[in-house]
Amino acid sequence: MSLLEVRNLVKHYEGSFYFGKYRRAKVRAVDGISLTLERGEVLGLVGESGCGKSTFARLVTRLEEKTAGEIYFDGQEISGCTGKKLRRLRRHIQIIFQDSASSLNPRWKAGAIIEEPLVNYGISREKRRERVLELMDLVGMEPGDADKYPHEFSGGQRQRINIARALALEPALLVCDEPVSSLDVSIRAQVLNLLRELKERLSLSYLFISHDLAAVSCLAARVAVMYLGQIVEIIPASQLHLQGSHPYTRALVEAVPAPDPRQKTVLKATLKGEPPDPSRPPRGCRFHPRCPEATGICCEEKPVLKEVGKERTAACHLR
Repeated sequence: MSLLEVRNLVKHYEGSFYFGKYRRAKVRAVDGISLTLERGEVLGLVGESGCGKSTFARLVTRLEEKTAGEIYFDGQEISGCTGKKLRRLRRHIQIIFQDSASSLNPRWKAGAIIEEPLVNYGISREKRRERVLELMDLVGMEPGDADKYPHEFSGGQRQRINIARALALEPALLVCDEPVSSLDVSIRAQVLNLLRELKERLSLSYLFISHDLAAVSCLAARVAVMYLGQIVEIIPASQLHLQGSHPYTRALVEAVPAPDPRQKTVLKATLKGEPPDPSRPPRGCRFHPRCPEATGICCEEKPVLKEVGKERTAACHLR
């Protein structure tokens, strides 16, 4: 049984938007996603900014309500959970946000921030103190750091506080929404190594969301590629840089700078223009206006995810 499974998940935002003039529009942030995450697995979710990755994270963690579809956690449908059921669910699914500063209360000390989930769930004071020290040691912080405020820490240290808080209630699934994108390169590597160590030590599962393919490849076993609210490919991370089937996946890989500064690599500009307006997605394949391989059928008929190789699926008419 999969730890997390979503079926035809949809999130549309309706309202008045300004596109040269005000008009009623429906933004299709998440538009029919189906995927699974196995227990103990790290599933990467990648795509350009604005493709719907963070919206998907908020739907899975029940920070936002879906428009349609189903979300199953450990075999139970959770999208309709309210009250005590939702409260119990939150112990098992936690989220780490991108901005390590704005996700921490600047008026609280680090120890109180980490302790907050334990207070909310009625853990005794003595056990809370013991657990806070344990968590701080787990993420590589000193006991004295508990009496410091967020502004006294670096970005990497603040993200360690966020990780410690997310682990306080011993969740089974961590949703990591761009957790290292705002950090310096060297600090980013340290936080990624910490997440890898915690996964092995605590038998965690991750939904790891990022636009950084290098970060995703460092942790994930499988990668789901998202474009304009839909999944266009799911591929093993080990094959990502070798044989992506979808043109969009290959374009993302080709846009990654060479790691060796002495290697004079010219990035291939295979993507044309900007992503389309999510309130007016193109007919047929949503990627076809920017795809260098698009044909007539791509403009008219929507492709479906299908097997294109061992453990690989892609939504492309040409594969």
